[in-house]
Amino acid sequence: MKRIGLFIVVAAACLALTGCAAGAPSAPDTEPDIRGVVTDVSSAGGSSASLRVVWTEDAVIGAQTGYDAAQVAVNDDTELLSRAADGSVADAEIEEIAVGTVVEAWFEGPVAESYPVQATAGTLVIVGTYSGELPEPPGLGE
Repeated sequence: MKRIGLFIVVAAACLALTGCAAGAPSAPDTEPDIRGVVTDVSSAGGSSASLRVVWTEDAVIGAQTGYDAAQVAVNDDTELLSRAADGSVADAEIEEIAVGTVVEAWFEGPVAESYPVQATAGTLVIVGTYSGELPEPPGLGE
């Protein structure tokens, strides 16, 4: 009988902890499809926008991921987050994204394999601000 009581207490504690953690925002635990600096923002109104994201070799931006440039659509279904210097993640708003914002994006749905690729972000994380010269995707700035 004591074992059943202990089991119920442990199960209830696990459920309580899982329920609390479910509400905390978090970025995906995989590498983003693109990491780079926003070089252009086109607002589509409300919480929708189209972002040109370009990777450049810089410590602020970090290592290159799957693509070096992308046209990224952000919509009502995109989870917008912001990562602080200590690594903590919080919800963000579309208004926080401007030219020079460093972002990571995880694509959801089809990816148009044009250059730059075109995709919709399932999750987009703001990671900082870039103060250097804005990069152009190779081949498009010429």
